[in-house]
Amino acid sequence: MPTEVVIFDKSFKLECPVNEEHNLHAAAKALESKYREARVAMPRLETDRVGAMVAFNLALEHAKLQHQFKVFADEIAKEKHQTKQLIDELSKKLEATLTES
Repeated sequence: MPTEVVIFDKSFKLECPVNEEHNLHAAAKALESKYREARVAMPRLETDRVGAMVAFNLALEHAKLQHQFKVFADEIAKEKHQTKQLIDELSKKLEATLTES
């Protein structure tokens, strides 16, 4: 379904699943906000360069978030493995106790 968003005062019609419209509008709003912040911080820089800096900064934020996600996912996998080991140990102890009785 086509969805209209406004970025840099220009309207764009983009294909988007119905359940993703909110994300599309949020992304456009975030991009617009970052662009305006960059434009204020670098008023003499050409529009293309401001856009490139915004894209770079968003890519950098994305890379940092991906790294954090990987660290968290690794921690969760490690904790899951440790939990499984503890459950296995406890199960063995319980079986041993039950067979002794």
